[in-house]
Amino acid sequence: MFQRNVLLELTKWSKRTKRKPMVLREARQVGKTILVEIFSKQFPQYLYLNLELKEDRQPFESFTIITKLTQTLFIQKNLSYNKKEDTLIFIDEIQELPEAMNLLRYFYEQEPTIP
Repeated sequence: MFQRNVLLELTKWSKRTKRKPMVLREARQVGKTILVEIFSKQFPQYLYLNLELKEDRQPFESFTIITKLTQTLFIQKNLSYNKKEDTLIFIDEIQELPEAMNLLRYFYEQEPTIP
């Protein structure tokens, strides 16, 4: 039941036109990643990043311009940038790289169509 309610809220969030990046905060090992993986089935493309992994951290350390960063992420994960509006981006373990958390605001300002 809890999972269905959270999935419903995530779906509502994804349909908003003025949608800010969502931050899921909860204790470790409670199923946040699995929940997002289930939610991601609603999207044609799913871009998963884990900032504990060096290859996923690297673009955030190299680019501060959001369009360059997002293009790099899509290329790195072999996804079509032309379908960015239909792509859910999930950044797991974002607390490992404070610079990435700071960039979330620019996703909202410069790439608002990407959920």
